[in-house]
Amino acid sequence: MTSGPGSSLPDLRQIADNLVPSEEGFWVSPGHRDFKFVESEKTDWLRIEETSYWYSHRNRCFLALIRLFPPRGAIFEIGAGNGSVALALQNAGYSVIAIEPTVRLAVNAKKRGIHNVVCSALENAGFKPDTLSNVGMFDVLEHISSDAEYLKTLRHLMPTGGRFYCAVPAWQFLWSREDEAAEHLRRYSLKELKRKVANAGFAIEYSTYYFSALLIPILLFRALPSRLGLRKQRTPELSVNEHTLRPGFGSRVVQAVLNWEIDQLVSAKRCILGASCLVVARAV
Repeated sequence: MTSGPGSSLPDLRQIADNLVPSEEGFWVSPGHRDFKFVESEKTDWLRIEETSYWYSHRNRCFLALIRLFPPRGAIFEIGAGNGSVALALQNAGYSVIAIEPTVRLAVNAKKRGIHNVVCSALENAGFKPDTLSNVGMFDVLEHISSDAEYLKTLRHLMPTGGRFYCAVPAWQFLWSREDEAAEHLRRYSLKELKRKVANAGFAIEYSTYYFSALLIPILLFRALPSRLGLRKQRTPELSVNEHTLRPGFGSRVVQAVLNWEIDQLVSAKRCILGASCLVVARAV
């Protein structure tokens, strides 16, 4: 199977024992219990994702890396949410299967135009060993309590040589009320992320920090105010403001640094600091 434009997607019934088509047009595991991720969230993240500089830069980073380290076959994105990354990959010509256990998010991803959406937890879908040709987890691992064991499960489901793309929030000292609102369990150093991925049976091919322009702002305006009890509870208005670059000198500086990061990634260079980190690894 190829991964370029027009390439075919696998028949999921051939690689998973517990998936059936649903009336909504996606695959679902019978008896699936809605994960209901941040069910009380009032922010319209689907709308924010379409205009946010943060989501835009994140997708640019992932696309740059996947072009450098291309998959052989489809990319199974676990925890695809509203489908922001999956849609960017699909529009770039990659075969993508978006796996999302929260029903409303899976519905959003399907409506957004993702061709193949699975509404199921990974462990309930019944994927057979060696069938997840490549896996992407973009800001998902930090939500999983037993992250090391989960990575080992992933390796069991992937063939030797399959690529694993993983991004997570960086540095525990940047912990804030925003992490709590997003139901994060931890933030990672790049060293810790690489160690856990390698221990699960992967060989690290590339690793870097990114969002270097946001490290100091997150520290000053999220982490420190949270420790001092000054950080406000997340509201839709606050979320919109923090995902918008207003015209001005500060925004131009941030955008310049973000563009520099893309140049670094395109050249397979590394950023030594950042508010997020990511690795590309190969199953061995």
